[in-house]
Amino acid sequence: MFLLKLRVARTVAEIETLRPMWDSLMSPNLSLFQSYRWSFLAAKIFGEREEPHFIVAEDDNGAAILPLVIQKGSRLLSFAGEALFDYRDYLAIGDPASLWAAWQKVASIGLPLSITAICRPEMPGWENLPKSFFSRAPRLHRSQITSEQLVRYHPRAFSRLRKLERMGLRISQYSGNSRIVSGIYRTRTAQSSSDELFHDPLRADFMVAICSEEGARCEVFALEHGSTLAAALVTFRDGDWRRFYTTFYDRRWARFSPGVTLLFEVVRRSLDQHINGDLMTGEQPYKMRVAQSAQELFKVSASATELRELFPTAVTADFAA
Repeated sequence: MFLLKLRVARTVAEIETLRPMWDSLMSPNLSLFQSYRWSFLAAKIFGEREEPHFIVAEDDNGAAILPLVIQKGSRLLSFAGEALFDYRDYLAIGDPASLWAAWQKVASIGLPLSITAICRPEMPGWENLPKSFFSRAPRLHRSQITSEQLVRYHPRAFSRLRKLERMGLRISQYSGNSRIVSGIYRTRTAQSSSDELFHDPLRADFMVAICSEEGARCEVFALEHGSTLAAALVTFRDGDWRRFYTTFYDRRWARFSPGVTLLFEVVRRSLDQHINGDLMTGEQPYKMRVAQSAQELFKVSASATELRELFPTAVTADFAA
């Protein structure tokens, strides 16, 4: 019989102790949104909104981490990342008994669960939970299209780029710790209406911090000339993927579609570099025009009663991390 160890990390200090185990559980099937860097920073910055309740279960044959949080306003259970993480998921390895025990601990809390959104609905745990279709994430895979084909299929987009270049604009590339990042998100906050994601300055603060943390893994492309920034694109390298996270454009340049034009060019460069392009959650028309496929995403919702029925065995062990 293997002794199961179950603990809950509720503070930033407790979460810090999880890093060695966390890093060992990362796999190519997961995205940067499951990395320790992103989850730790989310717990640190959004802790006043989302109370960390990171669940860790392990025995000799397996281990699992569920980056659970309790949303303070709604009293819903969710995963860390506030509204900023795509592709929510847990980390697990080996025998599924540890993962099952972690989900049992979730059920024992006695609160409803709401997670938006997951991309592996067939995996253990997720397959048990009630799900509904949420959206798609448009993508391009380097095996499906070449950069030459992209240019041939979308001549107007690249014609606009040449026009912008004739006006003196050029594409520059920066790392995530460049000062341009704070300027992009500060401007996004100032320009956003109340229903937009980055109207909330704390979300902008998180993005500036995580871009700096990612450093060279964060690639920022700017369509600029001198002090003029017509458009910018914040992306993250994640294995074989370039994830297109934020598109920004100066509204004074809107009639030239600089944001979409820049995106098309960075997609072309990605294909040239044999990198897949992930245009992230949302089926906006400009994304669907360039995409070759799309990843389906699902929202997970379960009442406290449903959680207890799905993961019925009571768990009593609970040791602070």
